[in-house]
Amino acid sequence: MPSIRRDLLVIVLATATLFGIALGARDLWNPNEPVYGQAVAEMAARGDWLLPTVNGNDFGEKPILYFWLARLSSRALGGVSELALRAPSALAGVTGAVLLYLLVLPYAGRTRSNLAVALYATTVMIFWGSRTIQMDILVMVTTLGIVLAVTRVLDHGLSPSAGWTLAGVAAGLGFLSKALVGVIVPAVVIVVYAVVTRRWRRLVTPAVLLGVAAFVAVGAPWVLWLAAAGKTDFLVELFYRQHFARFIDPWDHVRPWWYFLKYFWIDMAPWSWFVPVAVALPARNDDERRLDLLAWLWILGPILFFTLSASKRSAYILPVAPAVAVLVSGVAERLVDGRLGPRRSSVCAALAGLFGLATIGAGVALLLEVIPAYPDAATEGRAVALLLVAGGASVLVGVTFLRRMRLAAPTALLSLVVVLYLFASVSVLPAANAYKSARPFCDRVASVVAPGEPLASYRFWSWRASYPFYLRRQIPNLQTPEELRDYWRRDEQVFLILQDAQLDAARAVLGDLDPWVQAGIGSRTAYLFSNR
Repeated sequence: MPSIRRDLLVIVLATATLFGIALGARDLWNPNEPVYGQAVAEMAARGDWLLPTVNGNDFGEKPILYFWLARLSSRALGGVSELALRAPSALAGVTGAVLLYLLVLPYAGRTRSNLAVALYATTVMIFWGSRTIQMDILVMVTTLGIVLAVTRVLDHGLSPSAGWTLAGVAAGLGFLSKALVGVIVPAVVIVVYAVVTRRWRRLVTPAVLLGVAAFVAVGAPWVLWLAAAGKTDFLVELFYRQHFARFIDPWDHVRPWWYFLKYFWIDMAPWSWFVPVAVALPARNDDERRLDLLAWLWILGPILFFTLSASKRSAYILPVAPAVAVLVSGVAERLVDGRLGPRRSSVCAALAGLFGLATIGAGVALLLEVIPAYPDAATEGRAVALLLVAGGASVLVGVTFLRRMRLAAPTALLSLVVVLYLFASVSVLPAANAYKSARPFCDRVASVVAPGEPLASYRFWSWRASYPFYLRRQIPNLQTPEELRDYWRRDEQVFLILQDAQLDAARAVLGDLDPWVQAGIGSRTAYLFSNR
């Protein structure tokens, strides 16, 4: 037990460092971070805990849990800021590491549990999700919590009443994280696992009712609160349009059926590359076989479910990242202790070598192609390019000594990923604010437009919130040429924010006026115009 406590302490400290270092150094980037940040800012300004709004409009696309957590962290950290807004995601990433350790431990012991956590924390999507304002990282954690609780009942003798109650609490939090998706994803994993292992009858025992009661106790009060407040439109948006309509007939993110077959390998990198090596690993006991079966179903079930949806985003499959870490941890453990076998070891060496070559190529491309286009971040870009080249070379060197020094290549690969993440957090990502952030443009606008002067936008995406967030004011969004004409012809001086996509259409009213302020923000150009 002292060893387990020590492992957990190290896990918390290490992941808190990886996910938390320079967490607030990067501004909120489009499209979604400013939306969620503005919702929290408006809730805090109203003292509201019920209803997220963005630019004064009810924001019914996401449930409430993230907004509650962000409000609490904003209180603790002195106000709404990038750090406070991302703190819930970082906390979720750390919590996921602890839950994953506890999940693997009774199946495979401390060594594999620690390896699984190391792989989990350095998976691209987990690292990015833990440092970004989003809800999918919360679904990942609640999914882990449900799977942990139920498998302790099914496989390790935990009291059904305790296990199902804990699972119900986690499911309620998953519901408050991403509504029905937060329940469906873990349900797919648990039901399929129970059916495949011929224990589905244990999912219909009386103890399950305790889980249902816990789920309702956690998830229902907010919904009932909204209904009592008359926010039926909000509930229809959340539960019908954002779930059933988006699943069957979406208005955005329409992708081909094979979309996740591509992004699984990208977003779960670098460890997803090693998943095929985990098929039918040698020298497994019954507990490890069950663990691996659970992990395979954990990957296949949710990916199949989201493949059936017409709307697809790579973040949707973030909850399968722990299962990737579980499978590859079995490969890593056997590679280190010599039980993997020559053929699988050769495949691992080839994959590590491929990764080393890819990072060297990425470093060279960064130096030759990318950095010249972004001179304001050239210093940071050169540093990361050199890091990629040197790290890739170290991985290749480790591969050449793999047979004599089994730890060389895995250590070099893991070290490269960790150092790259840390350097990106403290240097590269903050430097990218010059190109990705709306803050510089908003600072210039604020120097021109006084707080009480009229300021509007024209034909923006309904939830475009980077300008309201960094200007600390709501900005009416004009939708029609008639609204724009009436606004522009006011007797008083008015100001208008445009983006390049709307500029030509607006010129019919604005004429040939030059903008007062102009700046590039990501792939867009923003303009400030005035009628005087």
